[in-house]
Amino acid sequence: MVKSTSLSGKIFDGFNLLFLLFMAAITLYPFWHVLVGSVLPYEESIKSGFHLFPRKLSFEAYEYVFSKDTLVRSLIVSVFVTAAGALYQLFITAITAYPLIKQDLPGRTAIFLFIIFTMFFGGGLIPYYLLIKTLGLVNSLAVMIVPAALSVYNMVVLKTFFQNIPKELEESATIDGAGYMTVFARIVLPLSVPALATIGLFVAVGQWNNWYVPMLFLNDKGLWPLAMVLRDILINNNMELTRGGSFVSQEFMLADTIKSAIVVVSVVPIIAVYPFIQKHFVKGVMIGSIKS
Repeated sequence: MVKSTSLSGKIFDGFNLLFLLFMAAITLYPFWHVLVGSVLPYEESIKSGFHLFPRKLSFEAYEYVFSKDTLVRSLIVSVFVTAAGALYQLFITAITAYPLIKQDLPGRTAIFLFIIFTMFFGGGLIPYYLLIKTLGLVNSLAVMIVPAALSVYNMVVLKTFFQNIPKELEESATIDGAGYMTVFARIVLPLSVPALATIGLFVAVGQWNNWYVPMLFLNDKGLWPLAMVLRDILINNNMELTRGGSFVSQEFMLADTIKSAIVVVSVVPIIAVYPFIQKHFVKGVMIGSIKS
């Protein structure tokens, strides 16, 4: 950003900086409030009001969260579903988008329009439930992975990215004897890492926060992901998880701090993924905005 040298420019830059800091503060405060609430001891947690910093730290809520098999199991389920779902959807999306950029594909336009049609029109919830039941996916973790195989929007974005890859690279590889799959695996995919990383992040966040599908199709609580357990605790105020543990005498004392701790535990893993794909993210979010 070019710094202004005039007085009016400096005033504007200062106002702009203060405004952005204010917006950042009000954006981050809800998470900070939950984070502070998760480490508050009982004496502080029962006091209403503004808690910017805790006077004392208490990690009893986190000890409780990681001591309960239900919560630990749901965390493992969420990690598995997120990783498997993201990889599976990226694979299906890539192998669907790549053939659609080939001009010599028979019925290319009709196939593309049929896929786009599903983006705007669906059969509804009841036919969808009957389909899932017929496929035998009810009460199975596969119900969170298999039906979400393809996002039409992500497919269109990735198709646009593939179209911007210089055709000369593919032609030279074809002349050297490479087939479609070799070109796809060794040339197209390595050049598409920014696009794949960005789409993968969006898919992973969606999978991690998915509670609606488990609510419809997973009757076995042992298969619930962390988002569903969190919903059950926060919305339904289900206190079953606070019974029978080492903190029975503090069942209601730790209720709010346990909720806050579960929220933090559910947010931190997905945030931790971002630094590993940050270098690709800025380029990836501009996918398809400029056509070369």
